[in-house]
Amino acid sequence: MTGRRVFLLGGASFALGACDRPCYEQNDAQKAFLDGLQALAKTALASNNPLKIEAAAEQSMALAGKVGAFSDWCGTLKTIEGNAQTVAVTVEIGPQVSLYAFNDWTLAMAGQLADLFSTRSREAPPPGLSDPAIAALKTFRLGERVKLAGRMGEIAGSGLFDLSRLFGKGEAENRLFLQSPRFVARLEALGPSKK
Repeated sequence: MTGRRVFLLGGASFALGACDRPCYEQNDAQKAFLDGLQALAKTALASNNPLKIEAAAEQSMALAGKVGAFSDWCGTLKTIEGNAQTVAVTVEIGPQVSLYAFNDWTLAMAGQLADLFSTRSREAPPPGLSDPAIAALKTFRLGERVKLAGRMGEIAGSGLFDLSRLFGKGEAENRLFLQSPRFVARLEALGPSKK
């Protein structure tokens, strides 16, 4: 009789343990991206070498650029700022890793200055959040888990240019970025996460 109880309790704890797996580990592509970021950061930060830290920050940006379109990622809604026209959202997609999406056209207009020097098309950049994503945001609370789909890379395909890359970043900024990276994304869809 004791053998059965141990087996039943052990089986139940195993089943409950599998349910406690963080949501960001449930999507293979999301987990691979986060593992890649962690590997780059860990090696560079442990070296305490400013050149390795700078290279790891650049490689992290390149890794995000390779992700491109993503779907069925899980995250926690951290901030919602502005109104429907100028909304800015931060979603934590892993331990200290977040995506930032915005519809602030002031930033978009700043990107058009860079377009003067670009060979890209002259069409206006798309907003960082689609209309369905903005509608879905109205149903969520801060701290709530959400499923998201969208795009990363080339500042979410918007054609916006990151002027800070022209002037470089210091070691402190690169170190901070590796410790808690934040990437710009275009969010196409948001939905409730199944817990």
